[in-house]
Amino acid sequence: MNTITKTILAVVTAFSVATFAAEKVYMAPVGTTNIHSDYGIAAQKLMKTYIEDDGRFILVEGSAADSVVLEKQETVKAKAIEKGCEKYLIAEFTRLGDNVILSFKFYSTGSENPIWQDRLKAANPDDFDPIIQRVARTIGTNEKATNDEDIYNITENEARLPKRKKVNSYFGIGIGGMVPLAPEVEMAPGLNLFGLYDAQNFLFGIDCNLWGLGSDSRYSYADFGISAYYAFGRKFIAPYIGGGLSYSAVDYESEVSYINNREYYDYDLQDYRTKNEREYDTYIDDKSGIGVFVGGGLMLNRASNIVLLAEAKYFVNFYKLAEPNSEVTYEEWKDYDWYDKNLPAKSSKLFQGFMFNLKLGYGF
Repeated sequence: MNTITKTILAVVTAFSVATFAAEKVYMAPVGTTNIHSDYGIAAQKLMKTYIEDDGRFILVEGSAADSVVLEKQETVKAKAIEKGCEKYLIAEFTRLGDNVILSFKFYSTGSENPIWQDRLKAANPDDFDPIIQRVARTIGTNEKATNDEDIYNITENEARLPKRKKVNSYFGIGIGGMVPLAPEVEMAPGLNLFGLYDAQNFLFGIDCNLWGLGSDSRYSYADFGISAYYAFGRKFIAPYIGGGLSYSAVDYESEVSYINNREYYDYDLQDYRTKNEREYDTYIDDKSGIGVFVGGGLMLNRASNIVLLAEAKYFVNFYKLAEPNSEVTYEEWKDYDWYDKNLPAKSSKLFQGFMFNLKLGYGF
């Protein structure tokens, strides 16, 4: 048996296993009241497509020739058994005023009571498709299609609610901080300004961070970054992970001391003398450059007018900050103070650490 034949047999076997693993479900013709029957026929076709795409069931479509009566459940049950199905679905569409009520009841042939049921409201026939998609995903489970939180599969009726579900751009402000790991571990609090675009599976953002706004902070830091994140799921609460690039500038302050030989006039001796005094001053190492970061967060109330994001990330900037010796000579200090030369350093490491934010955004 050659390789091609083996491959074909494997595919056929896999398909057969998947087919026989799915249960057969009989769906009676959709009952329609105050609405054209063609909508029921179209809805049945959609239901078959979406249910079989889900893979748990195979839908056997009923027709007018089956002569079932929805009000007489036993006729539907008998037809399901006749067609070799262990379960059956009854759907009824009823127009009431401007809305259509879609009712679904899912039965086992071994029970008179539905094992799953739901009822949803459509503002117009365009809403049938998202509703049927939800039903196909949740039928026979512990979930209700009514509670399905797929924010990109909504009805016009839901879009009218106060929480608008078509928002995908946000701008806002956040509070948080930076905790560098070198040269010195210290919390530097500050503010964040951000913009975010929600493209369903991915989030694209811009951020401006201002850290070290506290009066006693050794760090003064500002950056501008662009980011991309992968969002898990399509619910109102969505975790996400990703990363990005940034350009940043930082000032790091540290205290150093040196011995200064001061000359003064001694009136008792009527002569000049020198005196060694220890003096303290502030050394500032300022650097700028590009960096990268990775991280993630949690988005609350996604796709609504007001969104809350909790975010944390690890950053590495491609420049080094120096931690100078705590004691230097007066000549070394003069070279720094007068000629802007670097002081001798006991360490020089890539500037890196953690950032975290709690952001509040307004959607457009």
